[in-house]
Amino acid sequence: MRRAIFPLACLLFVASQAFSCKEKEPEIVQQTLTVSPTSLSFEPEDSRSVLLNVSSNSTWGVASSADWIKVDKGSGDGNGSVTVTVTANTGEDRTGTITIKGMSSANVKAASDVTVQVSQRGKHVVNIVPAPASFDGNKRSSTTYQLLIYSFADSDGDGIGDFKGIQNKLDYLDALGVTGIWLSPAHPSDSYHAYDVTDYYAVNPLYGTEQDFKNLIDAAHAKGIKIYMDYVLNHSGKGNDWFKQALADPSSKYRDYYFLSSDPRADYSKFPMLKGTRYEQGEWKQATTGSPKITITKTDEPETFGTSGWNLYTWQDGSSTRELRFVDRGDGTMYLVLEVNGTRGILIRKYMNWNAGSKFGASGNGKLTEGTPMALIGDGGDITFTGNGRYKVELSNVYSETLYYMGCFSDWMPDLNYGDPSAVETNPTFLDVAGSADKWINMGVDGFRLDAVKHICGGIASYSHASNHILLKKWYDHCNATYQAAGHTDNIFMVAEEWDSHDVEKNYYKSLTSCFEFEYFGLITATLGGNATGYVSAVNGYINDHKAQRSDAITSLFLTNHDQDRAAESLGKSITKEKQAAALMLTTPGKPFIYQGEELGYWGTKEGGDEYVRTPILWDKAGNDCAKKGVNNKVNSSMLTSSISVEAQTADSGSLLNVYKTFSKLRNTYPALADGVMTNAGLSGTSIASWYMTSSDGQKLLVVHNVSGTSKTTSVSDDMSKPIALLGTASYEGTNLTLGANSSVVFQLK
Repeated sequence: MRRAIFPLACLLFVASQAFSCKEKEPEIVQQTLTVSPTSLSFEPEDSRSVLLNVSSNSTWGVASSADWIKVDKGSGDGNGSVTVTVTANTGEDRTGTITIKGMSSANVKAASDVTVQVSQRGKHVVNIVPAPASFDGNKRSSTTYQLLIYSFADSDGDGIGDFKGIQNKLDYLDALGVTGIWLSPAHPSDSYHAYDVTDYYAVNPLYGTEQDFKNLIDAAHAKGIKIYMDYVLNHSGKGNDWFKQALADPSSKYRDYYFLSSDPRADYSKFPMLKGTRYEQGEWKQATTGSPKITITKTDEPETFGTSGWNLYTWQDGSSTRELRFVDRGDGTMYLVLEVNGTRGILIRKYMNWNAGSKFGASGNGKLTEGTPMALIGDGGDITFTGNGRYKVELSNVYSETLYYMGCFSDWMPDLNYGDPSAVETNPTFLDVAGSADKWINMGVDGFRLDAVKHICGGIASYSHASNHILLKKWYDHCNATYQAAGHTDNIFMVAEEWDSHDVEKNYYKSLTSCFEFEYFGLITATLGGNATGYVSAVNGYINDHKAQRSDAITSLFLTNHDQDRAAESLGKSITKEKQAAALMLTTPGKPFIYQGEELGYWGTKEGGDEYVRTPILWDKAGNDCAKKGVNNKVNSSMLTSSISVEAQTADSGSLLNVYKTFSKLRNTYPALADGVMTNAGLSGTSIASWYMTSSDGQKLLVVHNVSGTSKTTSVSDDMSKPIALLGTASYEGTNLTLGANSSVVFQLK
């Protein structure tokens, strides 16, 4: 029995020992798997490489759901990354996935797959359609229209523009968005352009009455339009009574109103206004003194002629001119005896040359009656006498005094003498001219454009800027005091023609609120030549330099004016460039001036006469107005076709006129455009001019101009969802803005 038990126990022991010596089963580990980010978005032509960061404790796989989604690897182990790129999308929006797959092994249990969502935008080109805010009727801009009274609008059919004509067209100017009108000189004169004033206290009767002028002022004010008069401080007209009396009477107070001298070279330094300038002989003209009279009577004396002194020119029946010398009696009278047979023409010369004042003739009817004295005037008309026999021709009131006057622009524009600039407020000339300005300010005029200011103290060739600064400040202060005494709480506006470089012109802001920036149109033409890189810095340079002189400085910008070739001419008569020139100026800070006809695309040069750049407005297609007559019958009829008329362009939504209206209205609607601060937006491209306009209340606009003749694309980081103005064509796709040739766009930013 015992032998049977032992083997069983032993067997159990061996079995237990065999079991305890077998290897353990391996432990199963759970895989960890995270991916960041879990979504990717791409633009249509996105060339970026984007990393997916994978964190894991084991191996993992990579799978893309679409061919357009590219990954740089199919698997990885542990922590790693996957580079993702996409191909260009020329179709619709598309989506796909990248799957990071968990992978199992003998001792690793696979994690759940991680899916990364991938999206790519399609080609979404948004054509820009502007949607500006509605204009609330409150004009915010300072846009001013320069018009020529004599050629803007004729109300009575006499071929000359007038005050009533302007008043009748105020709706046109209001629709153009202007808030001011600069009138050409309104005073009486002896020329069509009226820069030779014969009476500062009156209006030209060709334009209407003073009441007509007052009615125009009141009607303009009712439409929120101010009136600025053109004032000529440098000189009066030769026909001004001041000048006539100065020459006729040696004791007249008006002799001090002008630079009169028998020896200007010796006396030049005696005139305080000319201090610091030099004598220029050509700027001094010979003057006529006194009022000589001619009398003709029959005589039996033989023909008698002198050898020196005054000359009588006589002609008959187309025969050649005969020159005869008077005999000087030495007592202020002269005479000669000549034969007359029929009708003779007569003119008298005081000097041997034809300088100003040397020619005497008739005023009005030039028929000389025997025995009746006729007063002579300088540069008068022909005199005729009909007789038969021998006649004595006598001159009386002949003065031996020879005077010269300074007329730096012309012999018919004698310069005014204001005395010592530092004491000008007590000078009779200054007080008289300033007194006339007071009259118009009290009538309601809102300001002045001052003509040729740098020549006031000096002449054309030599002038004293320092003296001009002193005199003009006193002029401004006087007018501003009158303006405020009339009940205004703001300062009077005064802009000067200081035709010089910016570096010279900016210093006149020491005296005045504004000067025309004559360099601006050069900047415009350079910009429209295709290079916009310097536009913003140049404009800000103007503004900063002006404000450095005075905090209330107003930078007055313009394309061209009545003294220059037309802007359209300088732009090659390119209507495309003319439109963009308008858009540039009307989206730029400052006070823009629009010259009559510029908004219609008028062209012309001064060659042949200034009249060719001063053409009247063609109001209707038929041309039933004074435009067809031009000024002094000088007109380019090839320009005045029906298509350039106000009627035609008003009806054409794409016309130049409507571009001016659109951007002027925009300027009146948005404070940021009207008086905002300009900062460079810095969009790429030499032909891209871009800037922000920001108002004091935080309104912000983005202005972009493509000045190239071809389409250009630039990247914009700002929101382009709210366009408010468009010239030409523009679209955006993502952050890419594409502007057509010579196109402009304005965005309101959130």
